[in-house]
Amino acid sequence: MGPIKAIKIILILMLPLLIFLSVLNLTSFDESFYTREFSEQKVSENVPDAKSLHQKVMDFLKGGASQPPEGFNEKEKQHLIDVKRLVSISTILLYILLFIFAALLLASAFIIKVNNYLSNFIGRIFLIGGFLTIFLAILLFFLISSDFQSNFESFHTMFFKQGTYTFEAKETIVNLYPEQLFMDLGIRISKWVVITAAVFMLIGSFFIFGSKKNK
Repeated sequence: MGPIKAIKIILILMLPLLIFLSVLNLTSFDESFYTREFSEQKVSENVPDAKSLHQKVMDFLKGGASQPPEGFNEKEKQHLIDVKRLVSISTILLYILLFIFAALLLASAFIIKVNNYLSNFIGRIFLIGGFLTIFLAILLFFLISSDFQSNFESFHTMFFKQGTYTFEAKETIVNLYPEQLFMDLGIRISKWVVITAAVFMLIGSFFIFGSKKNK
């Protein structure tokens, strides 16, 4: 396998991860989403200071505060610390992948040199990578829709220690962020991943068409 073919495969596989991480980062901190969800789920009925407490949680997760806000018990605070750690890791991973993706594209440009071939090369990465991303997004949507509770549990077992993410119905964290909210967030992420991937596929098609036209 030549270096260009190897780079192409790596970039195609990286694109879905880049799109998912980017969309996850943007949608997870979208205040308009939480405002709408809190209203629909009637969160304020169980947590009177829901809006203020949520803003403090977001501030903590973004790194604006060093400690979880008051209003949670020690187990809930520890879970928020674990979530913040996961958010930090995903953000760092996103920047690393972006750097590698850009570096590999730049390296490809130096190797290929011919504009037509380079346009076709980039176009195929965007087109195939976008298609793969949509396939994974549809799979995620199916998992959320078919058995959300079981898959939500599986997600937590992958990233959190057993027993650190289960809470009683009366605890603040499950009333502030009900299960339905996470289900809606997962669906929203799937939707925006599909839209973003479709844009990449469209751009990729233009690159491929342009390279053939200029031959």
